[in-house]
Amino acid sequence: MTNSSPLRRSQLLSSPDRNYLSNFLLDGRNNELSHRDALAAAQVEHDRVREAAIRVYELHELKEEHNRILEQGRREQERLKAEAAIAAEEARLQALRAKSIPKPPPPKQEPEPVQPVEKQIEKKTEPAAPKSPEVKKSEPAQRTQAKSQPPPAAAPQKNGLFSSLDRPTPSNPFATATQQGQSQQPSPFSQNETPAASAIAPQIQQPVAQTQTPQTQRQAAPSSKSPLDPLSDRYVQIHQALKQLRKDIVAASKVAGSPLKGKVGTIRREIRVSIGQLTGGKGANAQPTSKIMALLRQSLDGQLPSPPVDVSRFVAVPRERSNEDVPNNDAVLPSLFIYLMNICAKGIISQFINECGANPKAADPIGVFTAQVFSHKDFSWRGQSLIDILLAKFRVVCPVLFGSRGNDKTERGRHALGWKKDGPTWLPEQNHNDRMAGLGAGFASISLRDFSKASKKNPYPPTHYWKAFANIVNCPAAEISNTQLVVLRSMIDGHEHRFLNFYGNAAIAALQLALVEFPKRAPANSSAAGSLRALADILRSDGGLALA
Repeated sequence: MTNSSPLRRSQLLSSPDRNYLSNFLLDGRNNELSHRDALAAAQVEHDRVREAAIRVYELHELKEEHNRILEQGRREQERLKAEAAIAAEEARLQALRAKSIPKPPPPKQEPEPVQPVEKQIEKKTEPAAPKSPEVKKSEPAQRTQAKSQPPPAAAPQKNGLFSSLDRPTPSNPFATATQQGQSQQPSPFSQNETPAASAIAPQIQQPVAQTQTPQTQRQAAPSSKSPLDPLSDRYVQIHQALKQLRKDIVAASKVAGSPLKGKVGTIRREIRVSIGQLTGGKGANAQPTSKIMALLRQSLDGQLPSPPVDVSRFVAVPRERSNEDVPNNDAVLPSLFIYLMNICAKGIISQFINECGANPKAADPIGVFTAQVFSHKDFSWRGQSLIDILLAKFRVVCPVLFGSRGNDKTERGRHALGWKKDGPTWLPEQNHNDRMAGLGAGFASISLRDFSKASKKNPYPPTHYWKAFANIVNCPAAEISNTQLVVLRSMIDGHEHRFLNFYGNAAIAALQLALVEFPKRAPANSSAAGSLRALADILRSDGGLALA
């Protein structure tokens, strides 16, 4: 090998069979170029393996997506089958309801035997008993007195309105004192109206009653089974007056040269946006509240001039001119101010509906804002709040708070319960329940505010909460609706501590009646009744309040 020629050695090293070995034996195998070639070859192999892995992964993802779509399709098919079965059952149920069994005709009554003519003549010719002059004279007076006297009042129901709280905790705090075996001494917390309200209710209804026929009066007379708030009809009238005022303001804002032209819509949007910004954060509501109050002051002090309007159209109880030095003591106020108070009330109701159905705690900051606006002395009239504008809205959207009752399976019943229509059809039941829950929580946040440490006067004292509470729990079992149960639960949930602070033992008895006894009288298949019972369990486990 040592004596071989260089040509022979080069041929041996360049042989294709010894390429790897020859490269390994070369002196330049550890140079930079060889390392770069090795790295390039490794990179090529790495890219090949990576691309193959990516292809396998993508194929796996496609298979998973295909399986997911197949599973989703299977679930949708099951859902459609279930809905078809429900629709078929509903159609069958409606067909059964449409059927009726004709009643048999009443049995024919045999005509009474005709008396002989001689007997009829004898009866006609019998002399009547002589009447004394005193009786003859008193007969016209008795007729006049009978016409002038009203019919006797109906007897109180078993679950009537309570009239006294100065006693140990009763089983039904809303029952009358006579039913509880106590004296009938009235209480400031009774469900009956205040003296001013009860005195003015006949005055409000008197002009209407004078123009009604006896048949209309019988139809308009309130049923003993549905004891509406004495001012309930008056709130409906206020709501109609506010609608007319809105039309007048909008028409005035479109008149050329009017100081309201182009401003009414902008102010209305600013108020709605500001009310929508109300949150529960500390100090977070100061800016939107100040903005709304500034707009109200501008409409009141003449910065935004508008025609005057009679304020008595928008209050439930007429008010005399105050002898004290109070603002807004005249009979009229700027119409734009009343309109903006109406916009505030409408925004408050909308917030309760949109925000508080799923989250009852969101009602509290809105309730604080409501108390600030309607308790402000500059926004009052003759020393009293204008909160009747807000109550008129509540009366229309949530009538059960004012004693209205109805069957939620019928058209008339849904109208009576405040069920809203979406076009020609009614809202779905879940949407209706969410609306009622939000309104119930909002009503509690307004009527359970503590003004004991405030210098302002409470515009809506807790007695109104008690009356609305009693309007629901005093409902007879045959007239209990799911709407009442939903509203009652939202009135209690999260507000029970304030209720207890105001009424003490009477509140405990009321809660026991509402969460334990009242659901027992509700329909057996009512989910809202079960929710009330569950709330009683929550109060026992979380707060230690045992009601059962």
